[in-house]
Amino acid sequence: MHDATIAIITYKRPQWLGRLLKALSKQILDKKYFVDILVVDNASDEETRRIVALQDELSPFKIRYEIEETRGIVAARNKCVELFLHSKSKNLIFIDDDEWPKHDNWIQIMLDKKKQYSADIVTSHVISVGECGVPDWASQLMYGENRNKEGEPVRVFYTNNLLLSRAVLEEMLPAFDSRFLMTGSSDYHLAIRCYKRGFRAVYIDAPVEEEFPATRATVKWFVRRGFRSGIGFTRSHLFEDSFVLAFLKIIAMSAFRFFRGVIYIAIGFLTFSKLKIVDGIFRICSGVGTLAGCFGIKYDEYSRVHGK
Repeated sequence: MHDATIAIITYKRPQWLGRLLKALSKQILDKKYFVDILVVDNASDEETRRIVALQDELSPFKIRYEIEETRGIVAARNKCVELFLHSKSKNLIFIDDDEWPKHDNWIQIMLDKKKQYSADIVTSHVISVGECGVPDWASQLMYGENRNKEGEPVRVFYTNNLLLSRAVLEEMLPAFDSRFLMTGSSDYHLAIRCYKRGFRAVYIDAPVEEEFPATRATVKWFVRRGFRSGIGFTRSHLFEDSFVLAFLKIIAMSAFRFFRGVIYIAIGFLTFSKLKIVDGIFRICSGVGTLAGCFGIKYDEYSRVHGK
């Protein structure tokens, strides 16, 4: 019985995937834990296959390579879940192919803290690291300041740094909803469902770092990102809440995001802070997206590949 499977979905980013697999091979883990790695390739890319085969020879962990032919982040995530449930592994740990653990005991911490807090789900934050030439405001804005505290329960989590127990995934099938195939937010939607089912999710201090590519370091990208995140919020709650409750949440969140954005822009102009100005624009666009989601509008953010 494996203690955990590290799941990585990838699409035409072999160099970044290779970096992550090298970082994982350096993880220090107690002998009591047995861990393997699963790579699901959503592009059937020969360079990706070669990178995985090379790292499999060098890594202390067995690396399994699989292909998901249906295009889309949801299909690739669900492939990870399907393969995990057909294995004897106890926990599925998601990390993105553009990331790497900040510390060499990341896996150890994830497994130890799950036991310590008797949690069904554990998650931690992501630190954005700008690619060469990326301005500080862009990388700082990506995730903002982490306000979570070690051991506190959380309602929201994402698959960029996440451990899900077997019990969660056995009950939540399909884990990721196909209605979010290319749009993102299927992990936010899963978080809502898990909370409603009574699963215990806990924040722990086990960060990963993520490379922020120069192609995303534009105001236009943050405008689209904000719009998409707002739509994802609305669609998730429309799918899971009663119409009246979802409508109230949508109106309240849209207004909150819009007015907070206006305040941030004002502060940005007064303090000459581009970070605050773009953050304000992002929040206004998120507020607009929150309303747009009511009308069935979708934005396929993952139709374009950033990175290498």
